[in-house]
Amino acid sequence: MASVSWMGRYRHLIESIVRHRNAFARVMNAKTEKFGDISMSIVEWEVLEYIIEHENDDSSMAQLSERLMIPSSSFSKISKTLCSYGLIEKYQMVNNRKNIILKPSDLGRKFYNDRASDLQEQIFDAFFKELENVSDEDLNHFAAALDAICPSEENEKEYMLIKRESNL
Repeated sequence: MASVSWMGRYRHLIESIVRHRNAFARVMNAKTEKFGDISMSIVEWEVLEYIIEHENDDSSMAQLSERLMIPSSSFSKISKTLCSYGLIEKYQMVNNRKNIILKPSDLGRKFYNDRASDLQEQIFDAFFKELENVSDEDLNHFAAALDAICPSEENEKEYMLIKRESNL
């Protein structure tokens, strides 16, 4: 009979991570976030959020896909959906038209800012409250531990961008 004793004192934490991962997997592609004419999945929201948070990085779609651990084909579909809503725009490098760079549109920034506070209140306030007494150093260690499970490589470079004619 197999034993789970190898997890030791981390068993409860691993159980919580697994439960969260499974709950997330169940709803990750469902269009659960509806805002007027825009209906988004959790993953689409997270991609929009990441693009807004890192809009000055000029990272390619391939780099973003790798950082977020989303298969490139799925990431392409997500970016196409976000472009169709007018929330992001595609750019390309002058000297390399294959590397597509995603940037939030003005509508995307406004849309995100208008909705983010609601999500914080509905979902994350209780989560943050549980973490109030955890030091910043301990939070960084926990984030590093999660990153150790799913490491990714980043290649940061500077490029001049031009806006693509078609954003679809």
